[in-house]
Amino acid sequence: MRVVFCGNPDFALPTLRALLESPHEVVAVVTSPDQPQGRGRKLAPMPVKAFAVDNRLTVMSPERLDDPEFLSELAALRADVLVVVAFRILPRELFAMPKWGALNVHPSLLPKCRGPAPIQWTLLRGETETGVTIIRLTEEIDGGGMLAQTRLPILPDEDFGALHDRLSDVGAAMIVETLYRLEAGEKIHPIEQDESQVTKAGKLKPADYVLDFSKPSAEILNRVRAFSPTPGAVAKSGEFSIKILKAGTSTSTLTLQPGQVKQNQDSIFVGTADTPLSLNEVKPAGRRAMAVAEFLRGRPTLPDRFD
Repeated sequence: MRVVFCGNPDFALPTLRALLESPHEVVAVVTSPDQPQGRGRKLAPMPVKAFAVDNRLTVMSPERLDDPEFLSELAALRADVLVVVAFRILPRELFAMPKWGALNVHPSLLPKCRGPAPIQWTLLRGETETGVTIIRLTEEIDGGGMLAQTRLPILPDEDFGALHDRLSDVGAAMIVETLYRLEAGEKIHPIEQDESQVTKAGKLKPADYVLDFSKPSAEILNRVRAFSPTPGAVAKSGEFSIKILKAGTSTSTLTLQPGQVKQNQDSIFVGTADTPLSLNEVKPAGRRAMAVAEFLRGRPTLPDRFD
């Protein structure tokens, strides 16, 4: 098949690599324009664009996806299908153009977790199972018919980074297999999503990253996992803040009030609504991530209580 690939972040890269290693032909890669990044806010390409340029692929980065000139250039490629992974909302003219339309790799068990942050919301909700769904794109965001779905258990200590990488690899294999089936003439009948089972995975805000130690320990640990290794769940006390990347329930006999902080030579404990937490890995402001024992060797001044 002649494939136009649409994607931006690291999550999309395994799918693009898998397509390049398959007999399918990637005739173009569509990405967003370069974005300001880093402290200097200098323009830099998205990961998919950088990879595509390095591999001498045809790259298109329109400001507007409904730009007539862009749509004309895309139509001239005579693509059989658009493969879309972690991209922008496509106008109807775009996903209706190819013979097979546009197929999307979505990292959740749709109709659960429709939206731009499905992996984080899956972890925030304490789900024990997730997966990847291949859908046809329609005008309803993440609401198209399902062509394939793979279910996976979530490991007890699996965080966003590990689950992100696992799901991106699974999705890459699934989309290549789906294209093989379509090209072979197999009639894949899309399964409509059950609207009564829809949950949302909306865009995350900075306030979502802040830990509330008045909550139960399980809920706090879900938030730590959902935002590790990036951007990091934040523990705050007034002007003091630190990112917590790994934590677990404490096996000590300490009795702590919610938010109360205790430390010894190599451990930090924080009270919650039930069981105290033991912090395992942190990222102090302006510094790299480190084990708590290493952090404590620097004799930091910690607050008596987190907010």
